[in-house]
Amino acid sequence: MTHWRAGEWAEAVRTGIRSRGLSLDEAARRIGVPTSTLRSWIEHRHAPKVTVFDHWAQLAEVTGLGEAELLRVAGVLPDSLASPVHVAQAAKALREGIDRAGQFLRQATALVYSSPGTQVANAIAASPVDWEMRIRSATRGDEVRVTYHHYVGIVPPRDFPHDDAEVRRIIEHDVLGELWRPLGLYWRVAEVHDWHEPPRLVIQVPEQEATRPPVPSPVVAAPPVVVLSPIWGYGELLASLIADGLGFGNVDFRYFGLPDAMADRVRITARELAEPAPRLVHSVPPIMLLHGLAVPDLTGRLPVVVRYGPRMRARAARIYRSALREAGFEDPLEGARAIEEAIAVPPGCAHFEVTLADEDVFDGDRPSLDRLNDSVAWHAEQIVEQVLLGAGLPPVPLGGPLKRLVLPSGRVRRPPVLAGSVVRRAALEG
Repeated sequence: MTHWRAGEWAEAVRTGIRSRGLSLDEAARRIGVPTSTLRSWIEHRHAPKVTVFDHWAQLAEVTGLGEAELLRVAGVLPDSLASPVHVAQAAKALREGIDRAGQFLRQATALVYSSPGTQVANAIAASPVDWEMRIRSATRGDEVRVTYHHYVGIVPPRDFPHDDAEVRRIIEHDVLGELWRPLGLYWRVAEVHDWHEPPRLVIQVPEQEATRPPVPSPVVAAPPVVVLSPIWGYGELLASLIADGLGFGNVDFRYFGLPDAMADRVRITARELAEPAPRLVHSVPPIMLLHGLAVPDLTGRLPVVVRYGPRMRARAARIYRSALREAGFEDPLEGARAIEEAIAVPPGCAHFEVTLADEDVFDGDRPSLDRLNDSVAWHAEQIVEQVLLGAGLPPVPLGGPLKRLVLPSGRVRRPPVLAGSVVRRAALEG
């Protein structure tokens, strides 16, 4: 059995609201409840009614804690399901909407065992080697919280007689051999931004951007979508959010189990992109455009083209400088521009053009990953809304993180004022 830890939960909510600089009135407005209701929750005169779960995503946003942390401090899950992977999956189930706390717990318990992160953790734990595992989740966003992926850190036993390269081989081939490519796993070699002092060996397990099939129903009468984005244009995130919002499947080639050789990656990707696939969203890998991958024939598809400003372009060139130099560009900025020039939509082809504005992303001299996440999410919501309206359906996202923008009234929250934009064009202008 689980028991609502009213005191701990209320203190966490109260502290979170205070740390965000919000008054109770403002916090209650953002959550969508009367101030008196919020006050009764955080003064813990009684455990909140199960209707609190209707506002769980908004509570997570105004406190800055995230849904999983609110679940943990509330004591909603039994100890047997309190691992980071289980909690993340429980939060995912919660986002789909529940009527009763008991129903939520049953759904979450059923879901955790199909999680890619859980499969990875179970396989490593079943190995005869006593690996130490450390698990973190990469979650970003202030307005729309999105869990991008999970990190599984591996620490070998102290007396393990192999170097890191051999440990990678053992884990990848002997321990996770049947899961590595199907789940799109890979070793994280870039900086792990979401983990202070991570282990040397970290496996990245996709979550939001993972490749997945369409949902069984409902069927949206809309063409398949293809997202064309520059490097560091977050096209993969945009594609995954659009897919969830429409009930479509998502194809992210980073998590497609592709071979290591670039020529083979380009060949397989080109083959997969050759024919429009019903109810799928593809994101075209931007770096592959420098290695021979051509923009696919867009006939019968709905293209979404991402553009951005000079500061984001310069940041992208710095982040991907090694990959751009491998593609033959001494000046990484020239490589970034070359990718943008390769993204073209034929005249007369209707498409969405998304502009990620520097003003929406940068906080002073540095980009804010939370603000970038939110900008992409709001742009995705606008695209989903227009596609659903065009299909004769209510403009309400069908699933995924965008579903949390739906108010109890059934209406979708309006986006904040952004410098960036989403424009539907019938042809390229100028």
